Amino acid sequence: MLDLPSAVVSGADEIVVCNDSWSKLTGAQPASELASSLRGFSSIEPLIGSLRAGSPTVGAITAVRTPDVATVAESLPVEYTIRWRRLYMSPDDRALALVVLQDHSEVEHLASVISSQRIRINKLMVRQTLIEETERRRLGRALHDVVSQNLGLIRMDVKRLLAKGVDADDLLAIIDRVIKDTRSLSFELSPPVLEDLGVIPALQWLAEHLNKQYRSKIRVEDGGCEPELSSETRTIVFRAVRELAINAAKHAEGSDVVISCSHDDRAVRFEVSDCGPGFDVAATFGGGVGFQRFGLLSVEQQVRGIGGMFELVSNVGEGTRATITVALELEEGGSHDEPDDRRRR
Repeated sequence: MLDLPSAVVSGADEIVVCNDSWSKLTGAQPASELASSLRGFSSIEPLIGSLRAGSPTVGAITAVRTPDVATVAESLPVEYTIRWRRLYMSPDDRALALVVLQDHSEVEHLASVISSQRIRINKLMVRQTLIEETERRRLGRALHDVVSQNLGLIRMDVKRLLAKGVDADDLLAIIDRVIKDTRSLSFELSPPVLEDLGVIPALQWLAEHLNKQYRSKIRVEDGGCEPELSSETRTIVFRAVRELAINAAKHAEGSDVVISCSHDDRAVRFEVSDCGPGFDVAATFGGGVGFQRFGLLSVEQQVRGIGGMFELVSNVGEGTRATITVALELEEGGSHDEPDDRRRR
């Protein structure tokens, strides 16, 4: 039987079988009358009437139970949801139904557990993103400090060969291209401007970088003041805005994409908007998990993981606007990832 108080009822009168939870809660045993068993519950008439009529096949009501006991704690009214479902016909053609009692406090506890688990998952996602960001920084510095510098030394050697009359123009062109690509890759992995100057200069660099890759015209509008955000928040916000800007550049190809930033003394608001084709948000997020919407779900979860809010507004033919709102926060004791990171203004 179910863990919740449950009973199988014949018609609307006789309890055919019940579990221990039902007996403990109601004091009833098999062969008892249902109405008598639920005498401590208010407003059970819809249940009795539905079972007698044999319709509908599924139903639920809310009823308050005031136990007839002496102790104050147990005599407090408790709200229950009473659910029932018609079952198969018994061998003697009696209509059977399963009746289940569910304490609302249990439902609230379950909702609280689910909510806390979601918060924990969001925090883990943020932590994972920060770990990935640390690895990106390490790889970016390795590309810049090792690969790029060694290529520079090779280029100097090739130039000395050219000075001696050796034809190495093609080789020099290849090296120049590799140096350029290496620098570009190191910036994409972890733009130093985000660490050194802050989120606004990093977004301006991002717009310039994406303008070279996509046909959309991307620009940044800000109030000219760097918002005070922790290193963790800057990282999450930059990655989120980058994801949104790339989505806009891809799906609103050829249109203007605006990255804006505004803030007051409590919160900062980042917005990515475009005048592209737009889409049906409810339809996109209402279906099965798909690759195209995974990035947006990840953005929302990571933003919520740092205590922020994410809002997505779009309609077919009316463009798209995505907004990230996070609280302003002074960075104390440096960054979580870089001990010598300083607070940016």
